[in-house]
Amino acid sequence: MLLAIRDRTRGWIAYLIVALLVIPFALFGLYNYVGGGGPQIVATVNGEEITRSQLDQAYQQRQAELRQMLGERFDPSLFDTDQLRRQTLQQLIDRQVLVDYAQTNGLQASNADVASSVRSQSIFQVDGSFSMDRYRTILQQNGLTPEAYEAQLRRDLSITLLQRAVETSSFTTDRALDRLLELQGQRRELAWATVPTAAYQDEVEVTGSALQTWYDEHPDRFQLPEQVQLRYLRLSPEGIAEDVTVSASDVEARYEERSASTRNASAREVRHILVNVPDGADETAVETALEEIESARERIQGGETFAAVAESVSDDPGSAAQGGSLGTIERGDVDAAFADAAWSLTPGELSEPVRTSFGWHLIEVTDAPAPEMPPLEQMRDQIREEIALERAERRVIELANELDTLAFENPTTLEPAAQATGVEVETTDWISASGTENGLASETGVVQTAFSDEMLERRENSDLLELSDGGYAVIRVTDYRPARVEPFETVREEVQAAYVREQARASARNAAQSIADAVEAGESLEAAAADVPAAELNPAQWSGRNARALPAGVRETGFRLPMGDGTGQRAGVATLPEGFAAVTVQSVEPGDPTSVDAERRAQLRRTLNELDGQASVNAIVEALRSQAEVRIREDNI
Repeated sequence: MLLAIRDRTRGWIAYLIVALLVIPFALFGLYNYVGGGGPQIVATVNGEEITRSQLDQAYQQRQAELRQMLGERFDPSLFDTDQLRRQTLQQLIDRQVLVDYAQTNGLQASNADVASSVRSQSIFQVDGSFSMDRYRTILQQNGLTPEAYEAQLRRDLSITLLQRAVETSSFTTDRALDRLLELQGQRRELAWATVPTAAYQDEVEVTGSALQTWYDEHPDRFQLPEQVQLRYLRLSPEGIAEDVTVSASDVEARYEERSASTRNASAREVRHILVNVPDGADETAVETALEEIESARERIQGGETFAAVAESVSDDPGSAAQGGSLGTIERGDVDAAFADAAWSLTPGELSEPVRTSFGWHLIEVTDAPAPEMPPLEQMRDQIREEIALERAERRVIELANELDTLAFENPTTLEPAAQATGVEVETTDWISASGTENGLASETGVVQTAFSDEMLERRENSDLLELSDGGYAVIRVTDYRPARVEPFETVREEVQAAYVREQARASARNAAQSIADAVEAGESLEAAAADVPAAELNPAQWSGRNARALPAGVRETGFRLPMGDGTGQRAGVATLPEGFAAVTVQSVEPGDPTSVDAERRAQLRRTLNELDGQASVNAIVEALRSQAEVRIREDNI
């Protein structure tokens, strides 16, 4: 609607219309005014909603995992975007049915499990130790509260508990283990005859009509994908950080702040005495408990040992027998009031009475090892870059608002926005819908926007696009090439090479198959290979499943073949880099389970149990899915 108004109005009329629209937008909200509020729902599972934002986040995480796993071999074009997105949605649905099952059956992670998981995540650590400040900052940057994040983490841990419970119920018998070891250690004597593709290339008859026909039958081999060229403005925190000035005093102040934070967050050895205050206790009971804890404090100050008083007074049975010792704790392990008191004490200092939800405490720190911090000079550059990046991130957000506004107000040019933000307009080379490994076109959201119908038709500036590095971009399609098949004359040489290669491979495979068929009909491998002039006979060799002496294709085919039934040898055809081979099995020796030591057997048993357990988990998920009420909203995916 707004685009139509902008296209058809200019001058004071446009301002009048915008002024009239301000009132309802201010009262009801722009999103509700133009089409209903609330998050888009892509699926519901037993009434629980899975939102579009949850799917987007999981999809981006899956892509990142694939990119990290495959490294330089990652090719976005190999992964169908829609298919991967739908697979991700199915995983979210499976996860939700497991969450429902865990909750129904009372499987829930403890507070200690959640705290341990949070502290162990490196993203929340500074110099190897958990940082509460960093934890809160990262959650805030991602629009999460600690309560919401920890609730999500608790659900994930509950699923892990369920999976572990199922997996640990699996058991592998000794007989099954011995049978597997026999198969793993099996050796086979293999013989094979190689038929090289090159031997048939000169025999391929090439005619213009045959090439044209083959080209017409394989247009996908010569199809160029649709492509676009873009002009764009990109706001990058890293780019802006290069121009940010950070003073020496700022660096020193940050170093001191980090040192204090590290000291404040470091683990301590603590002991305490607890006088319990029951839930719902009246003021008299609270005062009585306070008098008791103050009496204990006076006894310690009068010369009695902390341990002796704790053993006789403390209502914490777990620590009282240990002289009140809680061992080594971190701030997140205890109540906030307890932590504030404990981390304000020096070793050997006795606290005043401290009130928590459990009652009244006396606290003493027995050891507070000083955390090791590198000297300032070693960290100066790192801290300077950190501060510059933080300031650049704030600046990016400020500039992003300006970029968004100017790109909208000037839909056919990026120059006004470039001048206002101080960022140069850049141009991409031709890019396809599969994107690129690096640069702007490696951003999934950018590529999807660039190839949207609206962008291709209007050729106007896009909305503000958020990038994976925390930056933003606005793009505009400047040129477009539709998908097309390259003309036959342009690719004639490529067509001929592919045609000859395919025909020669077909002839070589047929020849290898004829040898295998003859062997299964009763001929020896030597006699069958002699009837194929191009065949090269190889002497029989013993091989294990993973031995590297034999060609991989020969070994894989040979170990797939069943043993003969007494009426003749079994043979198969293996694919090799240079052609094909007819493979036969001459003899078989089973592996010896007794030769495997106990440690190896135990490791293999654990692996089999895990595989069986995972299969059981998958079966449970399938059963739960069949019973669940699942509704997928295709229009929102």
